[in-house]
Amino acid sequence: MNKVFDALGKYNRREQTILLVGALSIVLYILWMGVLAPLKDKREQQIATNASTSASLERVKLMAAQIKQAQSNTQKASGNSGANFSQLIDSTLQANGLRMSGFQPGTRGEVRVRLDNVNYASVMQWLYDLEYRHDVAVKDLSMAGTNTAGQVTANIRLSKN
Repeated sequence: MNKVFDALGKYNRREQTILLVGALSIVLYILWMGVLAPLKDKREQQIATNASTSASLERVKLMAAQIKQAQSNTQKASGNSGANFSQLIDSTLQANGLRMSGFQPGTRGEVRVRLDNVNYASVMQWLYDLEYRHDVAVKDLSMAGTNTAGQVTANIRLSKN
């Protein structure tokens, strides 16, 4: 430190003041560029990250609420029908003007339905109704034509989703 004072002693008061102010300016500039500016940039980056994370969280909460609402609506719809799976199949067959010739309950809630000499378009409409209105999955479908045009024999394995 004495060397610094000796070096400054060579100069008059005005030059000493200019050197000290210049040195202080350089130290402050280095402090600003080396420490404070990167911290400011990091803070701004963190604020932006937090904002986007908050927005994502709000979107996830909204989607979760929509999914929960859809599930409760599905449960209400299936609960309001008051019908078990076999009653659902029977009522939808009747609504489409079809009659089953065989019904066999299977494992894991699956059933096999046999339809003999039925209209192809009616069968397709019935399957569409089951899948998209009643959330029933068609696991297996086999059809064979009959001697009558537009008529088929169908074996179908269904399960409730």
